[in-house]
Amino acid sequence: MSTRFSRSRLLWLLLGLLLGGGIVWGLPRQAIHAYTSDRNDKFTMTTAVTGPTTEAVFVLDFLTGQLRGFALDRSAQQFMVVYNRSVAADFRVDPNKTTRYALVSGMAQRNSRGNQTWAPSYLYVAELSTGRVQCYAIPYRDTRTPTQIQLIPVPNLNFVFAEPRETE
Repeated sequence: MSTRFSRSRLLWLLLGLLLGGGIVWGLPRQAIHAYTSDRNDKFTMTTAVTGPTTEAVFVLDFLTGQLRGFALDRSAQQFMVVYNRSVAADFRVDPNKTTRYALVSGMAQRNSRGNQTWAPSYLYVAELSTGRVQCYAIPYRDTRTPTQIQLIPVPNLNFVFAEPRETE
């Protein structure tokens, strides 16, 4: 009796594994995307997809309020595109005072207008004392010569838990 019960359980287990494996094998595959971010007390950095096969690393300097990005060419031999933006000016904060930012990237793509092409990512910068989040679109250019490009601000928002500004 015990042997028959064990065989029945084993049969159901194998049948479940085969059925589950068949379903997983038959489903369409989707690409997995991973973005990284890191920070310390002087800067934060994140990566973002900038083209079909390229990405860039973006660094936000807390001391100057400058956001800069660097994208490799397709062969990953050299940095061909440098992105710039003064987020201190966008947030209207004094870069000489202590300012705290947060920076992340996300997947979305702005609709193209005219001959401008956009990266399939946005950058989101939060300034913690004003309680604002500013979104930046990333222009995409497939270039063979080093190029400097400005990040383009798009709608911003306020969040409610703004902290008081530190004074020095």
